[in-house]
Amino acid sequence: MKRALLIIITLIILASLSAEVADKIIAKVGREIILQSDMDKRMQQLDASGINMDDITQYDILNDMIEAKLIVQKAKEEDYEIDDQMIKKAAEDQIKQVASQFPSEIEFKRELKNAGLSVPDLKDYYIEMMTEEQLKSQIIQNNIKSKIHITEGEVEEYYKENLIDIPKRPEMYKIGMIIRFIKAGDDTKNKILIEINKIRDELIEGADFAELAKKYSDGPSAQNGGNLGFFGKGMMVKPFEDTAFALMPGEISEVIETQFGYHIIKVLEKKGNEVNASHILKKVEATEEDVQANIKLMENVLQKLADGEEFTELAKTYSEDEETAMNGGILGEFTKDTFPEMFKKYLENLEVGENTKLIREQDNFYIFSILDKVSEREYKYTEIFDRLKEMVTSQREIELYGNWIKELMQETYVEILIEE
Repeated sequence: MKRALLIIITLIILASLSAEVADKIIAKVGREIILQSDMDKRMQQLDASGINMDDITQYDILNDMIEAKLIVQKAKEEDYEIDDQMIKKAAEDQIKQVASQFPSEIEFKRELKNAGLSVPDLKDYYIEMMTEEQLKSQIIQNNIKSKIHITEGEVEEYYKENLIDIPKRPEMYKIGMIIRFIKAGDDTKNKILIEINKIRDELIEGADFAELAKKYSDGPSAQNGGNLGFFGKGMMVKPFEDTAFALMPGEISEVIETQFGYHIIKVLEKKGNEVNASHILKKVEATEEDVQANIKLMENVLQKLADGEEFTELAKTYSEDEETAMNGGILGEFTKDTFPEMFKKYLENLEVGENTKLIREQDNFYIFSILDKVSEREYKYTEIFDRLKEMVTSQREIELYGNWIKELMQETYVEILIEE
């Protein structure tokens, strides 16, 4: 931990060296200069961030620093604005994050003091760094990225020209899934529906709504007599909202169904675009009988698979995931490294054509199968279109950026005082 924290500190420590050692100017950019200590600090930052410095020369780093100054100068010249408060808060958050890695705030401040720094020094550094990044990001977005428009023809041309260099699509496995959701069956729903209709009969006969809500409702508002208070449109699920807003004050609804169960609603008051309503909720939840019914059904599916029936046909008939069921339960093609994490342990030892036993995860039952092995091959153009477009865009950005920097250097006085 200590090394990581010291790296954070070393990113700024050299900023104070110019007062202690003889510094020298190594470049001039407009009215600004770059000092040797600035170069040393940047090299320290790169090294601390884990970048391999073997192939990076001082001249490479200096060029990057010159480019950064040119961009920031241009941004200031064109009156780009930044959110000072946001940057200040971001700097403070960064300091909190660094400080949180120390055993205590006292230890954090002591470490800074040992380096000849203070919390305000650290904050100033982060504010300066983040301000530059914000300005650079804005001006590059407006001067380069916003001007790039890649056509499909350009992407296709790039694909054809670089096909030999594009890595092949690795060997993959086609995975199938049959899923059953553990939910209340028809018998359970009918039983609850009968119960709530009996409650409504009591209300129609004159029983007190609040008392019955306290006695029977499964909702958290039961203790308040079912009262939900005032609410506007968009605050409740649609069937509930539609019914509540259609009722007159004092009126009691028919039994309605939502994703939470069965409801009876009574509107107490209407005010503007809001209603004050109470409700009685009877939740519809799976019973042990429902769970066992699902287990029996899925065990029947396993037997059909053992008897040689096609997985994809059984998925169409029994799987409750509509999106995949209509496609024979096919989830997609995956490498072994990219198997769905939750089910990886069930899939990694299967052979092609084999299926798992019945799996229960949370409120679902699953059966998976490795349907096929797809050999390594070249990617089809349509499969990697988005990635290809990103590559073409990146290539165009680099090209435009280089040209733009050349223009800035022609507009601004730049003098380099070290040899390449």
